[in-house]
Amino acid sequence: RRRCSMAEPGSWRSPGRQLVVVSGVSWVFEGCVGHQLEFVKIIKQTTKKPYPQIVREIIAQKGVGGLWDGFFPWGTVQALSKGAVFGWANALMRRALSPLCAAGTISASTQDTIAGAGAGGVQGLVLSPTLLLKTRVMTDPIFRENMGMVQTSIKSCQVGARVIAREGLLSLMKGAPTFAFKRVADWGSRYLFVNLVEDLAFRRGDVDRRRKLVYSQQVAASLLGGAMSAMATVPLDVMVAQIQQAAKAGERVSVWGTFKAQWADGGFERVAGFAT
Repeated sequence: RRRCSMAEPGSWRSPGRQLVVVSGVSWVFEGCVGHQLEFVKIIKQTTKKPYPQIVREIIAQKGVGGLWDGFFPWGTVQALSKGAVFGWANALMRRALSPLCAAGTISASTQDTIAGAGAGGVQGLVLSPTLLLKTRVMTDPIFRENMGMVQTSIKSCQVGARVIAREGLLSLMKGAPTFAFKRVADWGSRYLFVNLVEDLAFRRGDVDRRRKLVYSQQVAASLLGGAMSAMATVPLDVMVAQIQQAAKAGERVSVWGTFKAQWADGGFERVAGFAT
């Protein structure tokens, strides 16, 4: 039987340590590749342009540096918060579920899935304002003009003040329920699919889950499980991008209305966005 996660204070999985470790790892990943992939993905989800055209337009005026538009300050704030909030909430939920897991009421895989989904929901609510501001920067044509990183960062900061002045403080939470639900689905399905891949591909015959997987097996399970999760939740991802884009500033946008409009515009291909 797989060992339950206890998140003891002396472990790196304690809430405080996990907050620091995961936030740092998240920021490095987002700065190196995550932000750039998300940039292209959001433009794909809000337009009908092909990927090569999207990349050409992003780098046309600023070069490769244009791919970092929105990373300072909102992408950085989001990356640090994303890791910190999720790591902290996940550790707390694992600790809360540990007695149930130790008693055999729930399995360790179920503990993983519930803790991941719950932490994802907390993460979604906390991050929604920064995601909205970053999406506004990414989808506003003015940021495709030729300007340096410092000027881009200053204008990005002004986006936040402009949104609050024109649309009110609560507008920062536009799309928050959808984003929070998406994060619940994201993280819950990731843990579910990763554990499923581990069991089916690497633990066959190991009913009690006593065998420790080697690093390469853990990476393979994480990649496959993550891909399955992304395919399952990408329609929600498209909804969030559509609701928070700059073109919808000041509008009341419903999830169902957005879904119907996207479906009418291009059916499943448009709803899915093929932007995983």
